[in-house]
Amino acid sequence: MAKKAFKDTKVGKWLSKKAPGIVNAVGDVFPPAKLLSQLVKNEPEISPEDKLEFEKLLADTYADELAYHQQNTASARGMYPHSKEMTDWLAKRIMNWNLPMLALLIGANIACVYYFDSVALALISNVIGQVMQMLINERTTVANFFLGSSKGSKEKTRELLSKNESTNQ
Repeated sequence: MAKKAFKDTKVGKWLSKKAPGIVNAVGDVFPPAKLLSQLVKNEPEISPEDKLEFEKLLADTYADELAYHQQNTASARGMYPHSKEMTDWLAKRIMNWNLPMLALLIGANIACVYYFDSVALALISNVIGQVMQMLINERTTVANFFLGSSKGSKEKTRELLSKNESTNQ
């Protein structure tokens, strides 16, 4: 499912009516909720009632995204029993090869510090750092898939969803 442009979301449509200047400022990207809250809070043209309505709308949008993420994760885990050979092979390769690759990249970065000038060194180190971050993210994703997310995270999500349901009633 393709991501909607910010102006096409519920929050974006609401802001288009109440504070079009904010929508024009943020463009097509959905900005962080805290940034939007600050912008709306400091907007003099929006009434206090509208500001409360906006906060509720923002909370609803966040809860919808959490529910979508949980549903997406559940369907991925639900598919696992039917296609576990490929998933196991991929997970095994990631867990077995990522650490040696990280060690190799660290060694390459150290060698680059010794042999290259500052501009080339900065560029090479940046690329190596990005690749290392991707490798670490792969390991984290595999671990989260097989071991699940932290209990605290699940409880926080459940609490947010229950708060959202109680405000809708």
